[in-house]
Amino acid sequence: MSSTEISRQLRLYLEGSSQALPPSEIYALLDTFVSDCDTSEDPEISVHNLENELQVIRDTFDLSECVQTEALLSVLRRLEPVLSSTSLISTWFDLVLRPALREPKLSHKAIAQAKDLVIVALEKSDNRFPEIQGEFRRRVFDLYLLDAFNEASAADVLEWADLPKDQRNQRNIWKENLEDILVVFGLDQPEAFLMQVFHCFASPSSRLQLIGLLNRYTTEPLFEQHASVLATHPLMSSTLTSLLVDNSTTACAIGLTTLTKLLPIFAVKNCVALKGMLPQLLAILARILCWHAMSSDEEHGGVEGEYPEQVIEGSRVLNTNPDLQWERLELSFDSTAAPAPSPRQYFTFLYYLFPCNLIAFLRDPAGYLTERKVERAYAVDWEDALDPEQIKTKSELLLRQHVTHPQIMWHNAETEISDLEFFSQYDTDRILRNSHPGWQGGAASKILTLTETKIISWHHVIFGSTNSTPSMQTVEIRTKPRVSLQDMVNTSIALKSHLDVDIVDTTPIWPYALFSSDPRSQNLGKPEPGSSVAQAIAGLQREVLLLRNELNFESWLARENVRQIGRLFEHKIRSRNAEVERQNLHNKLRENKLLIGNLQRKLKEHSEQTEMTKKKYADWNAELSRKLQDLREQKRKWVSETAALRLAEKELRAQFVAQGNLLAEAERRESQLQTSIKETEHKVARLKDYEQRIEQHTAMQKLWDVDVQKYKEQTDMMKVMLSKYKKMELQLGTYEMAHSAMEEQARKAPPRRPRTSSATEFSRLKEENTKLHGENVELKDEIEELKAMVELLRAQVSGHSGLLSDPTRSPVMGSATAVLRPSP
Repeated sequence: MSSTEISRQLRLYLEGSSQALPPSEIYALLDTFVSDCDTSEDPEISVHNLENELQVIRDTFDLSECVQTEALLSVLRRLEPVLSSTSLISTWFDLVLRPALREPKLSHKAIAQAKDLVIVALEKSDNRFPEIQGEFRRRVFDLYLLDAFNEASAADVLEWADLPKDQRNQRNIWKENLEDILVVFGLDQPEAFLMQVFHCFASPSSRLQLIGLLNRYTTEPLFEQHASVLATHPLMSSTLTSLLVDNSTTACAIGLTTLTKLLPIFAVKNCVALKGMLPQLLAILARILCWHAMSSDEEHGGVEGEYPEQVIEGSRVLNTNPDLQWERLELSFDSTAAPAPSPRQYFTFLYYLFPCNLIAFLRDPAGYLTERKVERAYAVDWEDALDPEQIKTKSELLLRQHVTHPQIMWHNAETEISDLEFFSQYDTDRILRNSHPGWQGGAASKILTLTETKIISWHHVIFGSTNSTPSMQTVEIRTKPRVSLQDMVNTSIALKSHLDVDIVDTTPIWPYALFSSDPRSQNLGKPEPGSSVAQAIAGLQREVLLLRNELNFESWLARENVRQIGRLFEHKIRSRNAEVERQNLHNKLRENKLLIGNLQRKLKEHSEQTEMTKKKYADWNAELSRKLQDLREQKRKWVSETAALRLAEKELRAQFVAQGNLLAEAERRESQLQTSIKETEHKVARLKDYEQRIEQHTAMQKLWDVDVQKYKEQTDMMKVMLSKYKKMELQLGTYEMAHSAMEEQARKAPPRRPRTSSATEFSRLKEENTKLHGENVELKDEIEELKAMVELLRAQVSGHSGLLSDPTRSPVMGSATAVLRPSP
């Protein structure tokens, strides 16, 4: 179908014409259009034309008609796959989505479609105009913080009280829808959501709203999947700083509730980050414990005179640390009572997760923070900001409500952080279940609570001290009011079902019986009507915020408890099934034992019968074996005789055949031998010659071996003779040198008269010299002969004569006698 026909059908459908197609066919057309756009190469033109047509149709709508708006939202929801985020933001948000989110008369389906489209605009990326989506995200946050109803603003509360019911519903539905959109956006893209919250968190005017939004965000079941992102995000550090520095009790109470919920979740999802922020968590606990509600004569004298039972929120303010660059959130409700936030649940989780560090901190709060180099939150040091005595007093009451943690006996503050945590394999619901049994509830808790209210604190508060001594007041304990728990549950379920509920009996008596009706308070003074109404509305609004905060926390606890109950119920079912199976197996085992006993008895009877049968069979078998043996012996004899006769016959026949074959073979071989003799006569003659030559060569080989052996012996002799020759050469050289020296000495000596003995000695030496000279000549001759013989042997060895060489040509054979001739 063409785009023109689709536009025409959409116009008829949106205008509610009787000629329009049914909604199912319209949706089928839109699905076909979306699929065609997905396969088209240039779908932007078709989508743009269809959007222009839808805008023209929208301009003709009656804004008071919710049916047309719902139909248009259904069409846009069907076209969402082909609509870009830029188109949803620039065209349809202000035109359709924003008015739809403000309209309380729309159906839940239409509102859900509008919220889904806004979420798509927040999340769907558009690479062509990425800055538009970033601006839209900031705009949605600005709408939530500035345009929606701010429950924490006294001006908004008074303005809301003056509005008619329709406008109140409109503002409420607008705020709820924006909050739902932001929460879903945070669950889908936690990084982008937390970064936007972080940027807006710096403004004190928006901080309480953002804390409430975070409280709602962390209550969602899917938040646990993204808890590790928040644990390491800068927003977490800002939240901790807010709890340490801001003076708003309402913001502190809601923030403390949020942080209490985050403790078990961080312990499961990102325990490393939780350990890193532990000193700041303990510092927050110290601030809550020392949050002392005080009334100052100097600052609030008039208020104290008119309302002696009210307590003014906050205390003396310490300047924040300039390095934090933090803008403090002051009192949210200036004229209303502001009791300190209850640290009980927060203390319970800290005590369960890190008992050793908590006790070490309570012993020396300032020393603990200083030792761990925690940046101070105030302009003064931790020693001046914290009151250890008041911390110990308040924490003692809390510790008495808890049983002793077993980790205290096995760890200290350092090993508790460094070692593997005991809850590393736990789930969030298990941490909740394990931590709360350590809190002693019931009557003991109530007694301690009453004791808390009657204690007159004489210690310095966390932000300073005051000279005014609080006066003790006696409170009359009234009869316990009766409240129907079932009515409260039914009312809560009806309100959460988003149905139209008729509220009757809107002024029950029991809540007002909880407040004191002392007649003195009515005679102390009459405030101005406008201020009293503003104070009452502000007080009620604060109570609404705190009660909603408690309701969210209780809902979160209930949900986690339901999860744990479901797990326990599943475990119980498995245990019950296992017990049933075990009982069935036990019964089956008993039946099997009886069956085995019967079978064993029958088996024994069958065994006895079998033994008797075996004996009879053995006797009968032995008799048959004996008879069979006799028959076999007879048959064996017959067979042996028959075989012998057959063998003799076979041998004779084989002998005759063999003799005939041998005779034929002999004749054949004879003829072959005659032929071969004639053929090999000349070869035989040559073989005889070869045999003679082989004998000669063998003899020559033997002679050659003898010559080689002699050559080796002569070689050894030559080596010995060469050694002797070297020695003689050395000796001759020595003699010649001695002779030369003697001649030189004799030449240089002066002539003397010859003596007879000298002449004899000279003649003797001369003869010896002559003899030595002759020996030297003989040795030289021998050396020459040895050299000649060595050269001859070398030439003989290096020659290529074979084993069949002529013995007459062998130099060894011819010259062995000459070489070995002894020298004279």
